[in-house]
Amino acid sequence: MEYRQLGRSELEVSVIGFGGFAIGGRWWGDPDDQAAIAAVRRALDLGINLFDTAPVYGSGHSEELLARALENQRKEVVIATKFGLFGERRDAIQVDNSPARLRRDVESSLRRLRTDTIDLLQIHWPEEKTPIEDTVRAMLLLQKEGKVRYLGACNYDPPRMERALSAGRLDSLQSPYHLLRRGVEKEDLPLCRQQEIGFLAYEPLCRGLLTGKFTGEETFDDGSFDLRATDPRFRGQRFRDNVQLVRRLERIAGGLGCSVAQLAVAWTLAHPAVTSALCGAKRPEQIQECAAAASYKLGGTELAAIDAVVPEELRNQKS
Repeated sequence: MEYRQLGRSELEVSVIGFGGFAIGGRWWGDPDDQAAIAAVRRALDLGINLFDTAPVYGSGHSEELLARALENQRKEVVIATKFGLFGERRDAIQVDNSPARLRRDVESSLRRLRTDTIDLLQIHWPEEKTPIEDTVRAMLLLQKEGKVRYLGACNYDPPRMERALSAGRLDSLQSPYHLLRRGVEKEDLPLCRQQEIGFLAYEPLCRGLLTGKFTGEETFDDGSFDLRATDPRFRGQRFRDNVQLVRRLERIAGGLGCSVAQLAVAWTLAHPAVTSALCGAKRPEQIQECAAAASYKLGGTELAAIDAVVPEELRNQKS
């Protein structure tokens, strides 16, 4: 496993991070707690030391499972969690980045994670009611109290990041980044490099689309909690076109001796501004496949071949 420094912080994190969204259940099918715990422990065996979660992932269930799985290895890992996003139903999620909500979420996360300090605390989602500066100042207070070590933001565009940085130091930005969603390359990633901010890429496999497991004929029930039920990339002709694109990527992956999922993750890690790719996993074999991507280094020839397969109009999709 390879490790990179997260921004200007003292944290050295694995280039493959464990994304804790799926193990929370609810929006990714029924949870299997034993398989989830086995997946976390397999990640540890593979050298993964970055574990990312949030209170909204299964209403705290993801954090609780991580605490159970990590047990006596807390000091060897970096735990990143978030605050401000909450709700039981996918269509009724609320955002509140107020100082009061921040403190409430952090105290609850500390309890669920069975720890005294959160290594990386992140604003989960932007909102307009609370001034960004007020949120960051409240985070800095928790940092001063020793409840959190480092601070970050998720899903912030460059103007929001600039406002946040005017109020205090942020050490990371977490946003979606994968072969079919490259918008962050224009401004976000250059900002991170300029300001020495770590970048955590989530959804490097595009919600499973880039694993090659779909045929294009699958359907997702609108009444289910599965996020893909309302994702246009998993519907109709667009879904079938995406699957055909993945088939073409599989041929490139085969020439390199890796799976298409490993190719996709390696592609994300190839950008010099990316610190870690957060890979969601519910079972040990899933995180094992993703972890192997760290050993594939893509050069200019391979990156050009991938670009030739992915049409320009598909590279900057917002959703």
